[in-house]
Amino acid sequence: MASNLTSHPDVFHPELQLWVRRKELADEINTTHENGQYIPGALIPTNVIANTELSSVLEDADVVIVGVPHQYITDAMITAIKDAKRERCNADADTDAESSTVHVVSLAKGIYLDEDVDQEGSSSLTRVSERLHQSLNNSHNVDNSHNEVFVISVLMGANVYDQMGRDEFAEATLGCPTKDPVVFKVFNDIDRLNVSMTDDVAGVEFCAVLKNVVALGVGFAVGQDLGSNTKAAIIRRGFKETIKFAKTFGENVNQDTFFESAGIADLMTTCFSGRGQRLAAAFVKNNGEVPWGELEKQVLGGHQIPDWHNVQMVYKFLDAKQSRHLFPFFTTVYEIGFAKASPAQIVEVLKR
Repeated sequence: MASNLTSHPDVFHPELQLWVRRKELADEINTTHENGQYIPGALIPTNVIANTELSSVLEDADVVIVGVPHQYITDAMITAIKDAKRERCNADADTDAESSTVHVVSLAKGIYLDEDVDQEGSSSLTRVSERLHQSLNNSHNVDNSHNEVFVISVLMGANVYDQMGRDEFAEATLGCPTKDPVVFKVFNDIDRLNVSMTDDVAGVEFCAVLKNVVALGVGFAVGQDLGSNTKAAIIRRGFKETIKFAKTFGENVNQDTFFESAGIADLMTTCFSGRGQRLAAAFVKNNGEVPWGELEKQVLGGHQIPDWHNVQMVYKFLDAKQSRHLFPFFTTVYEIGFAKASPAQIVEVLKR
């Protein structure tokens, strides 16, 4: 992405501003152009400028990429995005509608559950893009004199970060409600990252969340030393329930989305080489006695992943909707991981 900015100087500013929490990491990136903890050996382009001051990173930004885990998207971050937008508009009274639009692209794979359930069992899920849209495009933020608008997109797909750090080829799906060509150009680099674009934001996002549930199921099989036949059966069943879930609880989900990189390709990559699968295998090897958070420290070196959180959210939503029986595979993954069901149940559910 950083190289795309320098390749299109007529469209983009040449620097990519990157917000990081720790000053020592910012110094490492800016001096050695590496991130030794997360992508050791990978060179970060010199036009990536790390900064611990979020307001400075957001200054004059037309495209904001949100890459923190969904549980860490705080109200303070959302406020900072709004404040940067407002300050730019206040500084330039001649800003027109097109140039005042800020595109916010979420990489976060997660959902939020509204746990206020009525007598009919009604509950709702909020996707990350929906939360960003609701928070950024509220009545207190829109200034009609400047036509302030935040367009929320998502970028998901089969692109494991360490392989991308080695400049290996990967793909992604950009879910953009306006299918904006400038946002597409930010990411699409045919040599290394081939991006397709759709306006099906919900479909792209549901695939990214639900693949985590399937990956834990595969991990439960790996932890029992089961082979490729079983893993393939788990992926097939999980893919079917993914499609059913997205179409049941999402609006205007496009069937084609399931066969883009964000769909079947990301599902396969996550199930065979994802961290959630490794974590679930370790969970079984430890007889379910080690908490998931502790396993993250032991297996992933402290890296925090959304996989097991998403399993819980999906189950709680299905339970509130009284729909667990419609999604037996998703339900079984939860019961193994959080309700002390035997890992052997991951095979038994395939027989139903």
